[in-house]
Amino acid sequence: MSASRLFSLFGFSVVRNRTTLSADPPNQFHKLFPSLLNPPKFLRFRRYSSSVGTIIASKNPVEKTTTSYSDSHHPWSEWVAFIDRLKAKGYLVGNPQGHGSAGADGNVYNDMNLLKDATLSFARDRFDILKSLSNEDIRALVESGCPNLFRKAVNSAKRLRAYLRLDEGDVCSACNLRGSCDKAYVILKESEAAARTVDIVRILLFYALDPLVVSDGEKLPRRALVEASARNLLSELTLLGETSPDPALPKPAAQASPHKKRSLSFVEDKDVEMKRGDWMCPK
Repeated sequence: MSASRLFSLFGFSVVRNRTTLSADPPNQFHKLFPSLLNPPKFLRFRRYSSSVGTIIASKNPVEKTTTSYSDSHHPWSEWVAFIDRLKAKGYLVGNPQGHGSAGADGNVYNDMNLLKDATLSFARDRFDILKSLSNEDIRALVESGCPNLFRKAVNSAKRLRAYLRLDEGDVCSACNLRGSCDKAYVILKESEAAARTVDIVRILLFYALDPLVVSDGEKLPRRALVEASARNLLSELTLLGETSPDPALPKPAAQASPHKKRSLSFVEDKDVEMKRGDWMCPK
């Protein structure tokens, strides 16, 4: 029988019946899973329109968490707060990197050349703060050795250990740098052993700008304790820096370096009476 003959006999009923059969879901499937005919609310999916979502978002804007710009450039928030206070007090002068006053790229918090003079100037002005700092945190900072082999850092650490009455021999024995340190086991003279605020600030400066700290890398447990004490001391310095210096405390006299002392003694010796056979260097 030809297709035209079938179409003339049954008309559109064949097409309509096929459409109807394909549209209806199988009854056997619904018998097996009757719950899918009326799914619970948590399984129902709503239609979503991007335009509607935009309108809702505009009516209920999500609050953005305000993060300090400086926090993303140094892992220690205490260091950032300390430097910010020095900047507010006018200690940060000059800009060797050629950026803005606060550092266009935020490197002001990691710039040794810029921060060294600022932090040490603050420490010299606030010579009275040392005695108010936590001895426990200072001990944790220096009892295992020095932060590096720089002469001034080593001398500052030795003065702080003398201030806390720590045994220099025991400290040097446990220090990892003793093999390369030309001042290992050397005890400062009494005239050179007076600790000052400059000493603790210098040690904190070297720890804060240590590449291991700036990179926020993994640290040994002992190192983590040292850094925790350093951050505590920075917080104390920031708070104590807001107080007024005690006017009753005399400002410590600046100590002349050994090289300057030798120069002064040579100048004084020029007035010594010359005797026959004495020789003076023409220079």
